[in-house]
Amino acid sequence: MSFNFLEIGYGVKSNFLPHILCKKTLGKVHSVFQSSFNIVIQNNLVHFGSLGIPLSAFGINIPKSDLELLLNTIQPGNSIQLNDTIIKIDTMNHRFIIKLDMLTEVDLRLNRLKYNVENIKNSEIVKLMNEIDLIRDSGVVQSSKETSLINEIIHARPGNKRLSKACIEHFFGRGIGLTPSGDDFISGLIMVETSFSSHSYWQDELREFLSSHANSTTDVSCNYFYSLLNGYVSENFKDLLSNLAESVEKAKAKRLVNNILSYGHTSGIDTLLGIQVALKQLTHCV
Repeated sequence: MSFNFLEIGYGVKSNFLPHILCKKTLGKVHSVFQSSFNIVIQNNLVHFGSLGIPLSAFGINIPKSDLELLLNTIQPGNSIQLNDTIIKIDTMNHRFIIKLDMLTEVDLRLNRLKYNVENIKNSEIVKLMNEIDLIRDSGVVQSSKETSLINEIIHARPGNKRLSKACIEHFFGRGIGLTPSGDDFISGLIMVETSFSSHSYWQDELREFLSSHANSTTDVSCNYFYSLLNGYVSENFKDLLSNLAESVEKAKAKRLVNNILSYGHTSGIDTLLGIQVALKQLTHCV
């Protein structure tokens, strides 16, 4: 049987990756899906997708033809080698070499934004978000308990440790899928806090809870939390948040919101609900 080599040196990568891919080590293919896959190296996931789709916070996007060849060949458990600036993926008859130093780095770190209540209220993005019944469309609210907690968040002053603790405990890992709806909702809350606040109430509470409850949710969700707690988000969320307090045309606002709504089964909607709730709290408390 012949052994085939494929070198991949064209694509994009998240600028969060140097934080997690910095040692010569081994790993394996974690999970394979219809149009993407994850590898795991020292408990850190790296997501591989196709160029043209939003880049994951811990992702690499490569040409579609290369990705399809990988997807047709790899299986969970295939061995991975990380060596300096190269990722090697070995299958039964292929060795794929991803040249990390050849990939274009994309800045997915959240920027601190200047908060102005009037700019937020008049934002075309916020107006579009408010036109959508996010509670109805998301998977977050399953009972009166979730509705009650959401209303508490909106009307509470930032820094309510009792409430943030209760919300993290209730929503963490709640739901189904690669990223449970409750986790996506928490992520939306933290994205707004990271973008607009000098405090880290939600982040501190999540960091503490995650340290002892990581096994209460999925590996994928944990890795999104880890990247978020370091200030990094996926590309579609970075684009939306960066424009949230800016004056953007309605057409652009619609594109940014739709990019979120189409993300995952309900993940985008669930995260958008968290963003909306956090923004309502900020404007309510001013």
